[in-house]
Amino acid sequence: RDRRAVEYTLYDKELRRARETLDDIEHVRSEGCKELSILHEEARMAHDAIRTVEARMKTKTNALRRNRVYLQEMERDKTEAMTHRTKVELECKELEEGIKTGKDIIKANKRKIEELNVEIAKVTKELEQNVGPKCDSARETLTHTINERDEARKKMEGLYAKQGRGQQFRNKRDRDAHLRAQIKELNETKKEKETFLVHSQEKLSNLRRSVTTDTSSLEKKTTDVTKKNSMLESLCKSIEDKTKERNDMAEARKEQWRSLEEINEQTNEARDASKRALSDMRKIMPRATAMGLDALTNIVEEERIVVGEQYFGLLLQNMEITNPKFETAVEVAAQNSLFHVIVDTDHTAARLMKRLEKDRLGRVTFLPLNQLHVDKARYPDSSDVTPLLSQCIQYDPRVERAMQHVFGKKLLARNVDVASTWSARCGMDAITLEGDLCSRKGAMSGGYIDLSKSRIRAHQSLRSSEERYKTLEDQRLEMQRKATAVDQQVSNLMAEVQRLEAKRANLEHIINRTDDEIVVIQKRLDTHNSQLKKTETEIIPPIHVETRSLDSQIELLEEEMGTELSDTLSEEEQDMLKQLKKTQSDLEIEMEKQTHTLEEISVERERLQSLLEDNLLKKLRELEEENSGTSSLGRRSKGKSAAENTAAAMAKRQEDLEQRQRELIDATKASEEIEAKLNEAKKEDGGLRSELIAEKNELEKLKLQDMNNQASLEKAQENAEKLLNKRSMCVSKRELYMRKIQELGSLPPTSELSTFTSLSITALMRQLESTNKKLKKYSHVNKKAYDQYVNFSEQRESLLKRKEELDRGAEKVKELVESLDRKKDEAINRTFRGVSAHFKDVFKELVPNGAGEVIMRTALDEEGADAEMEDSDESDEEDAQEGKGKGKGKKPKKKKSTKGNMPDPSNLSVNMYRGIGIKVRFSRVGENYLMSQLSGGQKALVALALIFAIQRCDPAPFYLFDELDQALDSTYRAAVAALIQRQANSDENPTQFVCSTFRPELVAVANRCYGISHQNKVSNIHVLSKKDALHFIANLMNEEEAVGEVTSLATTKASRPESGASRSSRKRKAAVKSDEALEEEVAA
Repeated sequence: RDRRAVEYTLYDKELRRARETLDDIEHVRSEGCKELSILHEEARMAHDAIRTVEARMKTKTNALRRNRVYLQEMERDKTEAMTHRTKVELECKELEEGIKTGKDIIKANKRKIEELNVEIAKVTKELEQNVGPKCDSARETLTHTINERDEARKKMEGLYAKQGRGQQFRNKRDRDAHLRAQIKELNETKKEKETFLVHSQEKLSNLRRSVTTDTSSLEKKTTDVTKKNSMLESLCKSIEDKTKERNDMAEARKEQWRSLEEINEQTNEARDASKRALSDMRKIMPRATAMGLDALTNIVEEERIVVGEQYFGLLLQNMEITNPKFETAVEVAAQNSLFHVIVDTDHTAARLMKRLEKDRLGRVTFLPLNQLHVDKARYPDSSDVTPLLSQCIQYDPRVERAMQHVFGKKLLARNVDVASTWSARCGMDAITLEGDLCSRKGAMSGGYIDLSKSRIRAHQSLRSSEERYKTLEDQRLEMQRKATAVDQQVSNLMAEVQRLEAKRANLEHIINRTDDEIVVIQKRLDTHNSQLKKTETEIIPPIHVETRSLDSQIELLEEEMGTELSDTLSEEEQDMLKQLKKTQSDLEIEMEKQTHTLEEISVERERLQSLLEDNLLKKLRELEEENSGTSSLGRRSKGKSAAENTAAAMAKRQEDLEQRQRELIDATKASEEIEAKLNEAKKEDGGLRSELIAEKNELEKLKLQDMNNQASLEKAQENAEKLLNKRSMCVSKRELYMRKIQELGSLPPTSELSTFTSLSITALMRQLESTNKKLKKYSHVNKKAYDQYVNFSEQRESLLKRKEELDRGAEKVKELVESLDRKKDEAINRTFRGVSAHFKDVFKELVPNGAGEVIMRTALDEEGADAEMEDSDESDEEDAQEGKGKGKGKKPKKKKSTKGNMPDPSNLSVNMYRGIGIKVRFSRVGENYLMSQLSGGQKALVALALIFAIQRCDPAPFYLFDELDQALDSTYRAAVAALIQRQANSDENPTQFVCSTFRPELVAVANRCYGISHQNKVSNIHVLSKKDALHFIANLMNEEEAVGEVTSLATTKASRPESGASRSSRKRKAAVKSDEALEEEVAA
């Protein structure tokens, strides 16, 4: 008793210490789990911060690069602006100097003009008042003297002729004939003179008309030149305005290009962020689903399926979470159902699935709204739980069925205990905000949830990045449209400027040509005026004089006619002749004097006219043209002095100066703006550099923090492992001491135990050792007899009480067992009928000409089989009699029931069931075979049919087969492959099959093929195309056939064919094989 007391006290203290240690470990472990969760969250936050900082660094690096390009452009623009400004300043200075010089020249020209005007007035006065009248008077006097002399000469010649005709002609008649001949000649000469006079007068009229026409044309062309000069000035002003507008638009275009480049960078960043988000989204979903979802967008467009009416997109896209704190619960509740696609009908789903399967574009799960039948859920009325769908999710009413299908039986619970209670009570899945899931089937899952792999957050990130990318893309397109419009405006302005310049060049050409025409007309007009004056003064008057002289001669000849012929003159005629001679000599002397005087006066007049016209007036016109600017642009461009010294040139210089001053103001303003932008860009560059340095420092800190977090996580995990090891040791100690306490049996009274309670474990160990030494003296005595008696007495009383309780409970248990037996029987019969029906269908699919059935083996079948075995084994008459006696009682009935109508398993108790059997045939007619009578390949085929029948009755998510077609021939392999393909693509229960094979039939229908290689003691998996896989299997089969031919030749020589007797004996043995062995074989 003392030893039990000491042992109990020792074990109890050890047990308590182990429990206390376990409690401490559990407390430390819970704290460690919390710390580990905190560390995981800190690590996740650090990773997110690192990604954020890296994204910011990338953005700022791109901004810095863009700013550097902008700086280079600004530097180039600054250089160009300063160059342009300097050039304009130099041009302004040059124009100012030119204007100053021009003003001096104009001033000097005015002074020269005044001097020329005085001199011209003096020369003109001299010509008009002195030299001109004298010259005209002397010419008239000379002309009159010449006429008088000629008239006297002619009269003299007439008198001499008259005197000579008296001697020349014999009679009067010959003289008159001669006179008439002379009169005729003189009339002809007069007629010629008159004709010449008419021609001269006509020429004079033509010259006057030409002068009038040229004067009118000159005035018209001068007016036209004036108008065209004003048009040219207006055109130059328009060109200047258009050029300025073009320059402004070019600056605006540069700004548009810079903005467009910046928005392009932002768009590229947004596109990269969208691609990263899409990549993150694909990482958390199955690869086949990702491929299918990527292909669905194009398929929907190609199939012309209406989005929003027939195609609603992902379940994730059709819902909004009301509060971010519900994200974890919603994601745990939905899992991969978030990636299911909602469509209106199963027909739409079939169309999309057909395209996906046809083009092998992936695998997607569809939710056809017309096929979703959701029972109305009854949610509990409690403050601890609430429906997840109504509390956490907002959605379009059109997809309510899909939402009810996924979230209809999901509850949001306050904590895990509440979730466990209400999930079992309501038959619904309950989820906490932390993501702990209590399934309605009793399973629990939860723990740490990595938010970086959150589907909802990935989708939100993808959607936000896509929205930002779409917004930026729209802005980019709008800005690009504006930039294109500005480019078009610049091009239009350039074309307009070119058109105006071409028009100006054409107008200048027309003006120059008109100026040339004016010069030609002016020269022609001067020529005509000179000809007109010459004709009026020098040609026509002498003709009149000659005509009058001819008239006088004719008159004298006519007077002589009819007079008497005489060879001498009369006294009167002689006196007249003398007088005429004297008059002639006097007139000739006078003519010489007058000719000399006229020559002197004419020379003086010509000198003065030449001085006036060729010198003074020409200089005056040139100076006036220079000062007044009456010359055209065309003439100004022909001479340097004219282009530089005219008033028009001065006005042009003034206009150019004003324009250059405006350009200088604009250039100064532009250079100042560029300088300001350059300083701002430099400031921004410095800010970006400092921000980048700060971001790099922050990134280094975050990476250091991440390394510390990783070290802390590793340390925490090591501590957790140590705690787990320590906990397992403590649990082992606790179990050990609990077992030892149980092995002690009945415990000593409390009074005895109190004696050792105060002792320490070391003291108890010494006390136990001492007690054991004392007990060695009583080793032959049953030391536990009294304790056992006391213990058994106490147990008897408690057992009697317990018996009464158990008797009462037994009745209720029997009722429960009977109810469960009924349900079990119904379940077994239902399952058997389902498997049997599916077995017939599956076997029919595998063997079209055969048939198979699953039969239930009962106790009645076993008794009939035993009786048959006894009949076949009886050899003597006593045994035969004995067998007959037995047969009279039971055997005939059993044979009838066995060979006749098989008893319906549903009418028998499940306790009568002994297993199942399978009967099959592989032809349309013939007997049915049991499993023991089949070959290896046929057994494998029947086993596969049974597996597929069970799969159809209770579908599993996937099946793993290892060379299931090894024992099958090609026909059955093809049938099995076709069945697997149909089952995998079934609309009702699609299932995934993973098969290893060395035959081509399964490879031909497989969706994916993988090759497994073994090199250097390492297995590797390679993705193969179907063509490569079939090629590999064909090579392998060829090698097997070659090896099989060699082996068959060897075995043929060594073996001998079996005899017919041995084969028949094996058949008989197979026929009498027990049903238990058959059941074992089928189960195997």
